[in-house]
Amino acid sequence: MNKDIANLIVQIARIRNVDVTYVCETLRSSIVAGLRRRFGSDTEADAEITPETGDIRVYLAKKVVNQVGQPGREISVADAQAVSPGAQAGDMVRVELPLDELGRIAIRKASDELMLKLREAERTKLFDEFSKKKGEIVTGTIQKIGREEVIVNLGLIEAVLHNREQLKADHYRQGLPLKAYVHRVEKTALGPRVFLSRTHPEFLKKLLVREVPEIREGVVEVKGIARSPGFRSKVAVASLDEKVDPVGACVGYRKSRIENIIKELSGEKLDIVQWSKDPQVFIARALGPAKASEVIKEGDSYIVVVPDADFSIAIGKKGQNVWLASLLADAKIEVLKESDYRNRQVMARASTIGLDRIGFEQPLLGRFQAAGINSAFDLLNAPAETLVGVTELPADAVDPLRQEVRDAIWRGGDSRVQFRPVLPEPSVVAAEPSPDQTDPTPSDTPEPTPTEDPAPPPSVEEPAS
Repeated sequence: MNKDIANLIVQIARIRNVDVTYVCETLRSSIVAGLRRRFGSDTEADAEITPETGDIRVYLAKKVVNQVGQPGREISVADAQAVSPGAQAGDMVRVELPLDELGRIAIRKASDELMLKLREAERTKLFDEFSKKKGEIVTGTIQKIGREEVIVNLGLIEAVLHNREQLKADHYRQGLPLKAYVHRVEKTALGPRVFLSRTHPEFLKKLLVREVPEIREGVVEVKGIARSPGFRSKVAVASLDEKVDPVGACVGYRKSRIENIIKELSGEKLDIVQWSKDPQVFIARALGPAKASEVIKEGDSYIVVVPDADFSIAIGKKGQNVWLASLLADAKIEVLKESDYRNRQVMARASTIGLDRIGFEQPLLGRFQAAGINSAFDLLNAPAETLVGVTELPADAVDPLRQEVRDAIWRGGDSRVQFRPVLPEPSVVAAEPSPDQTDPTPSDTPEPTPTEDPAPPPSVEEPAS
């Protein structure tokens, strides 16, 4: 029977995923608690359990008395001397109690308390185990698909993947494996509760660590991640070795490394950006695939000038590209077309440039001043009707005039605007021929007689001799 108890202790420890020593200690404390419930809370009880042999010995500390009133706490002198020959009245003797005298109720309560403590120990151990896995990627099996969450079996515990932590392009099927990032572990009355995520930026970072040996070895460092889960992400990387290209290391040979990550992210686009300590250079790279012509710092923000053709690429769908670049660079970014930036600069300079510097002649300057137009800024903002009245140009020539003024301001205001009033040309109407000037008819004009070539002179034959 003792061997059976030893096997049972080992089996319980294996099932509950706890140590054998902990099972023995829990059983000992449960037996002691059962003895105290039976004989009184102040009973001095103890138990010894040997896991190798399965021996269980229960002891009670009893007081030696001449007349026993409380069997659970007192022992007669004769019985005490059988245990300890030198025992006298008033002494305390440690007496072994047969297991049969524990009672069925005490054994059942001890068993219930043992299971309760083992469950608590199992929960605590699982909580400690998964608390260590917080911030790591785990692989589980999809067990249940609900409306608001997906239950993932991690072996000893079930984890939760909420809808907000799922990628839009993910397709789940019961029984398929799933990789996710452990971002939170909570301790509840029913055991530890593990929360997974596939949208967390650290999930992407851990995938890069798994896929790129240079990051795992510390040669390439991930400086930052900006992510729009399921759509697009930007990763800033830097190399600690000048001989290693950080972007090429992450992309891999024939894009093998980055394609594995994109596949795991259900097709999410991924931009690898080389980090730079110069914020203007870094911002220009972060706006890729658009090409930045110039990056200008204005206060706490940055203005990025891009070619007109690249403006939509720099902004991205619903502003996604510039938003991710702003998050990655931790800066406020404003994107302008080259034409818009030029117009902004022109309008800023126009208020300080007089019309005489642009090249208008004096009589026309007086007419401009009379109309309240004293600077290039006033001219560019004046209504078209006013400019038509002052310059006597046709309405369709006003915009070309303004463009010439803008070009002169952009060149610094030193160029001269060649002002030439464009007057409408008179329409030319073909005159009708008079009756006296009618073309002669073919019949009235004699046809020239062709001259014939003169006939050649007749040949003279020589007489035969």
